[in-house]
Amino acid sequence: MASIPEPQSVTDYVADGARIAAILLIWGVLAAFFSYGVTELTTSFERVFTQLGGLLAIVGFLNALLYILYRTVDYWYEAA
Repeated sequence: MASIPEPQSVTDYVADGARIAAILLIWGVLAAFFSYGVTELTTSFERVFTQLGGLLAIVGFLNALLYILYRTVDYWYEAA
């Protein structure tokens, strides 16, 4: 059985947090652009763009979750 690995430095955790925040910010801006920005320009596809904005928000959340899972596996792999 593998033992618990040594903790990383605080700067590593802060850097990972900043990366997660950047992922959420970028996807959030894209989602807001399609939900609110593009729908103001045209009314013919307003519902499609609003749904696309919601989809982009979900994809952004899942992207951040995938990054967290990747870092967790990488952290435990270093201990082995």
